[in-house]
Amino acid sequence: MLEFLRRNRIVLTSGSLLLISLLLVSTGVRSRRRNDPFATLLLEGMRPLQVLVSDAVGAAATGWTQYVDLVNVRAENESLRRRVAELEQNAARLTELEETNQRLTELLGFKSALEGQAQTAQVSGRDPGALFQSLTLDKGEHEGIRKGFAVLSSAGVIGQVVSTSPHASRVLLITDHNSGVDAIVQRSRARGIVAGALADGCVMKYLQRGEDVQVGDRVATSGLDGIFPRGMLIGEVTKVSRNHRGLLQMAEIKPSAPLERLEEVLVVAPNARLLDSGDANNPPS
Repeated sequence: MLEFLRRNRIVLTSGSLLLISLLLVSTGVRSRRRNDPFATLLLEGMRPLQVLVSDAVGAAATGWTQYVDLVNVRAENESLRRRVAELEQNAARLTELEETNQRLTELLGFKSALEGQAQTAQVSGRDPGALFQSLTLDKGEHEGIRKGFAVLSSAGVIGQVVSTSPHASRVLLITDHNSGVDAIVQRSRARGIVAGALADGCVMKYLQRGEDVQVGDRVATSGLDGIFPRGMLIGEVTKVSRNHRGLLQMAEIKPSAPLERLEEVLVVAPNARLLDSGDANNPPS
């Protein structure tokens, strides 16, 4: 008998385990068919723990989702800020290009009204001193610019070239006290010399005392100095001073060109002239 059990122990053990499994399954099926007080009590007691665990897991999942969303939102906001900054820079660049294009268009339109050598140049520097008022241009002898050339804008006279280098020029403004432009009052045809004043303006000197000069009169170049084309607007009379005993009077002039905001100018040879102005009555404005 023992020898039989020893030889067949594997088969007997497997059969026993299979029988026990069938009994357990059968018992489980019967237990679900009747009310088990212990199982009910266990289920009810485990319910709060299950709810707590479920809520904790849900809160953790929600928190993680919100964190991931927040990280994504921050990254998106940073990307949008960079994009907005880029668009603002592009808008500023386009605005600057449009303004430059408009100024150059006006300057080229004025150039077409001149006969003679003329070319555009950009202002590359400005003298910071109060006594000597000048500009530096980005073109010089290499581009054909020489000392004595007139410097103009579509708004009026700016000054004249006083020195040059191969690739730069220095311009003495009409507001400098060393400058001088032969000029004429358009309305009365009174003549004088417009020179710079110390107060960032101009004065018209050597006016005969009997000449008719009034506030608001426009003053233009006469063309007799051999530098500036005849008929170029210089500025407007803002004040007239008459000495009681002197033979001369003096008029203060406000320049028509925005000398403090210049960016592009027209450099003109001394032999240039305005095609549409036979006299100084109709200078370009």
